[in-house]
Amino acid sequence: MAAENKNQPTNMNCKNCNEPLEKDALFCNHCGAKVVTNRITFRFLLLELFAMLGFDSLYFRTLKKLLTAPHIVLRDYLNGVRKKYVNPFAYLAVGAAVSIVVINLFTNNFIDLQKSFNTEQLEQLKELAEKDLSKVKDLSEKELFTLKQKQQNAKMQLKFQDLWVSSFLKYFNIMTFLFLPIYAAMSKWTFRKPNNYGEHIVMNAYLQGTTMYFSSIMFLLSVLIHPKIYVYSTFIYMLYYLYAFGKLYNLNFKQKALKFLRFIVVLIIISIILLVFFMILGAVVTIVIKTLNPESLNQWLL
Repeated sequence: MAAENKNQPTNMNCKNCNEPLEKDALFCNHCGAKVVTNRITFRFLLLELFAMLGFDSLYFRTLKKLLTAPHIVLRDYLNGVRKKYVNPFAYLAVGAAVSIVVINLFTNNFIDLQKSFNTEQLEQLKELAEKDLSKVKDLSEKELFTLKQKQQNAKMQLKFQDLWVSSFLKYFNIMTFLFLPIYAAMSKWTFRKPNNYGEHIVMNAYLQGTTMYFSSIMFLLSVLIHPKIYVYSTFIYMLYYLYAFGKLYNLNFKQKALKFLRFIVVLIIISIILLVFFMILGAVVTIVIKTLNPESLNQWLL
């Protein structure tokens, strides 16, 4: 007589619904839960992780399809085909998580990369911010006051940049989802019909989740080869978006070119709106702090 399975007693009940299990059953016939008889070990956790993230998993099948034929994923999902693909927001969250892990592994490189842009302007701001105004001679009171204001503005710009980089690293996942409606508005205004704004949010979640991998690869290349490489990631995003929407809407070359020009116009308009918004917000916050607690602002600038 064959030996009994030591890990599974003959008369065993399901631990989820408490219904009796058949001998050597792998799943409960009543609730469908997996029969677990072994303890959780490190090997078990690794096997579960590889099973979830394996190349045959739902997530990787979605990723591969979005890399090779993104328009098919978008069209299928919008037409109601859901089980073949990972939820768009879960897909975006995983992509953002991968990006932030890569960036956090090279935090100092990321900070240096951000500072490598507009190096000359940054040096001028640093020089002005660190200048000892007590040694400046032959200036009228008005000129000295103007110079002090410029120095304070320079300090604020440098502090704002440091704050932006630290906030980007700390709140990247949140910012990814906060900017999603803006990307959706841009694609909606660029391509207009036939899809509505909600559908554009879904499409942008998939496309943005994929561009996270482009961003991670370009970032690693910029660390290994040259910082300027990271700049070209923006062009890769644009080409990928144009390819996906071009295929989705069956656009010819001329139509793609016109849509690209419209996208640039929309991008400029939204960038100006956001710039004005943040400038007004920064000015209001500065005025409020100066009014309520000017000492805290001076300490922050020191």
